[in-house]
Amino acid sequence: MKEKVAIIGVGHTEFGELWDRSWVDLVEEAGLKALEDANIKKNDINKFFLGNMSLGMFGGQEHTASKVFSEIFNSSPGNQVLGRRIEGACSSGGLALEASFNDVLAGAHQGEDRVIMAGGFEKMTDKPTDEATKILSAASDMGKELGFTFPALYGMLKDRYLEETDAEEEDFDYIAVKSHKNASLNKRAQYSFEVSHDKVKKSFKVANPTKLLNSSGIADGAAALIMTTERKAKKLDADYILLEDVRGVNDSIALFERDDILTLVSTKKAAELVYESTGFGPGDIDIAELHDCFSIAEALALEDLGFYPKREAWRWIRKSLSDCEDKQAPVPYKLPNGDELFVNTSGGLKAKGHPVGATGIAQAVEVTEQLRGNAGDRQVEGARIGITHNVGGSGGTAVVSLLRKP
Repeated sequence: MKEKVAIIGVGHTEFGELWDRSWVDLVEEAGLKALEDANIKKNDINKFFLGNMSLGMFGGQEHTASKVFSEIFNSSPGNQVLGRRIEGACSSGGLALEASFNDVLAGAHQGEDRVIMAGGFEKMTDKPTDEATKILSAASDMGKELGFTFPALYGMLKDRYLEETDAEEEDFDYIAVKSHKNASLNKRAQYSFEVSHDKVKKSFKVANPTKLLNSSGIADGAAALIMTTERKAKKLDADYILLEDVRGVNDSIALFERDDILTLVSTKKAAELVYESTGFGPGDIDIAELHDCFSIAEALALEDLGFYPKREAWRWIRKSLSDCEDKQAPVPYKLPNGDELFVNTSGGLKAKGHPVGATGIAQAVEVTEQLRGNAGDRQVEGARIGITHNVGGSGGTAVVSLLRKP
C-alpha cells in the first residue's frame, strides 16, 4: 500500500504592512510556529523548500535558501539540512508544497520517513506601489505583454466574461464582500474588516473594469508547514491531516496565446489530475482556498475546478452572495446539487492578503486548521475534505492540492 503524506505542523505570520520586521524575521516566525505545532526540533528537519517570487528585486537578496540556513538552521550544531528556493511567480508557495510532498513520497519509496518543511514568503511593502507593481508585472510575458499590469490583464478577462454572458459587473463585487466578511474573523488578515457591496461598487477603477476593492493588496508575510509520512505522524502522535495529492501544471504565460482566455487550462488540468489520483471530485469538497487575486479569478476558478459549468458561475455567485452582508461568516456558496461550498474562509488573497510567495502555503495552513477543527470563529463544522488552488501570473502556472481528515 502506498505510504501517505501527513501535515503535522503549521505556522503563519500576520499578513500586512510589516515594516518593523525583515523577511528573515517573518520566515523564522512562521517556521518556529510550525515546529512548535508539530512538537519537533530544527534538527528533525531533513530538507526545506521555500517558495518566493522575487526577493532579489524586492529586497536585493538572492541565494535565499542558504541565507535561511545561515540565519535559522545553522544555530543547531551538526545540522546538515538542505534548503531550496522555488520560484513560480504567485504560485511559488504551491510549487514548494508540491516539491515537499514529492520529496516525502520519494523518501518513503526508499524506506525513509523524511520530515520536510515547506515554506513561503514575500516582503513587498518596503517598495513604493509603482515599483512593486512593476516587479509583479514580471510574472507576465514581458516580451509580448509589455505595458500590461495584472489589474489590466484580469480586467481583460472580466471584460470578456461580461461580453460572453449575462453577468453584470456588480455580481463580482459580492465576492469581495464575502471575502472581507470572512476575513473579519481572521486576526492574521491584512484587511480584517467588512465592506458593503455599495462600497465595493463605488471604489475607483485601477484598470477598467477592475476596481480597487476587486483587487488583492500588496503585503508582507510568511507561512510554513511540516510534513512527513503518515507512519511517522502516528509514531509522533501528531494531530495530522493527510495531504492526498498536489499537482502543478503550466500553460502559456501570455493570455493571447490561449484558445479560450476564460479557461485556465493549468487549473483545469491540475484539478483533473488530483481528482483522478485521489478518487474524490468537486462534490466531495467541503472547503476551498482559491486564488482570488482579483474577483474575476475566483469566478473562473469555481468553473475550472468543476464546481460550476463554464460561464455559469456568475448565476451562483448572485444566488449565493447577494444577501451575504446579512449573513454570519463564513458565508458559503450554493452548489447545483444543493450542497454548500465554503470558499476562502481565511478571507482569501483579497482580504487576508497576498504576499505572493507565501500564498500557496498559507492556503494549505488554512485548510489544515479547518480540517483539524481549530479555525476559531471561522470554523466550518464537519469539514472533512478541502482543496487549495494557487496560480502564477494569469494562469501560466497552477497548483491544486487536496487534503482530508484521516
